[in-house]
Amino acid sequence: MLNICIVEDEPDNLRILSGYVERFCGENGIDYHIDSFSDGLDFLAAYRPVYHLIFMDIQLPTIDGMEAARRLRALDERVGIIFVTNLLKYAIHGYEVQAFDYIVKPIHYFDFSVRMKKFLKQAFREDEPTLLLASGGMTRRVPLREICYVEVVGHSLRYRLVGEEILVHGSLVSAEKQLPEDVFVRCNSGILVNLNYVQALDRDRVKVAGDWLLVSRPKRKEFSEAVAKFISKA
Repeated sequence: MLNICIVEDEPDNLRILSGYVERFCGENGIDYHIDSFSDGLDFLAAYRPVYHLIFMDIQLPTIDGMEAARRLRALDERVGIIFVTNLLKYAIHGYEVQAFDYIVKPIHYFDFSVRMKKFLKQAFREDEPTLLLASGGMTRRVPLREICYVEVVGHSLRYRLVGEEILVHGSLVSAEKQLPEDVFVRCNSGILVNLNYVQALDRDRVKVAGDWLLVSRPKRKEFSEAVAKFISKA
């Protein structure tokens, strides 16, 4: 799954970029998920390190795309950034935030596809932590950053990913051993949570990637402390 975020305040340009992503992924057999924001501050407030690539308009309300990219780097050092702008003089300073590339408006599909192929060739050459999941007669390599939580369902495990779910045979104990313990923590005996996706926490519940999950009494103190420790390091 290729996770893409588009930060663009002009509806026409957002529609064009989203369409190009759909076309490119369709032509190349790539599963994808798109999120979008029209404001740089809203994007930063909601940001979680789950994306592979950000298309960032430079001219944005509240703060410009270059400043948004600078603040983004404090949250995520690895995510790819492609600036989208009609102000080339600003885009060429992308090296300041380790931007991957830039596209000049009006956007043409050929320019877009060239940059996408270049990005995919470079990004997936790197050693990103992954997990092999066997389901439905197929084995998939899933990046750990895409796993929101893992839940026991009968004698199987449901991996809740960004934009999809995968059901596999296995135990939570075995899954726990394959995942980094400082990032994946149990909120109860049957659910393992990726702390990157925690959005809210109260006494008996935690909101993870939009889903409310039970925090059991035996795990309450340990889980709350793990969340607090994780946030303090962010």
